[in-house]
Amino acid sequence: MGLIKPIGALGRGLSKEELVTLGDTDAKAVIESGEFDLLKVYIEMKRYEAYFKTVMDNLREAALIQAQETGMKSFNYAEAQVSNIRRSVFKFDKDPTWCRLHDEFEFLKGRIKLHEDTLKQIEGEKASFLDEETGELIELIAPTEEISETIMVRI
Repeated sequence: MGLIKPIGALGRGLSKEELVTLGDTDAKAVIESGEFDLLKVYIEMKRYEAYFKTVMDNLREAALIQAQETGMKSFNYAEAQVSNIRRSVFKFDKDPTWCRLHDEFEFLKGRIKLHEDTLKQIEGEKASFLDEETGELIELIAPTEEISETIMVRI
């Protein structure tokens, strides 16, 4: 029972769904075995995650070149479907209307954040205040809070 398989040991014929299932099965086996310090295993897996991400990022450009050399848009290779994809990124910052709208949007995002901070300060379910500019009584309703617990590991 091992979570990390040597390169080439994961069946190349396995689909992504089957790989996810294999990962689920292997993780459950490790957890249920009671043989491992699971916090230590998790930390080690975070190390592998950083390592694999770095390796993949570094290989991507060379793999792209090799894939493009085939001259095909899509092809099968090493029991995987490979597609050469072109992606366009549009830059709108030269258009004055777009810039104005973008600035307004950013301003509103700031206003929303300030309002959220105000709502977080409400004691109880509701609060009211008088808008000095309009004379309107503004009712504020406290946000609901959902708490989740997780673990953060810095390596």
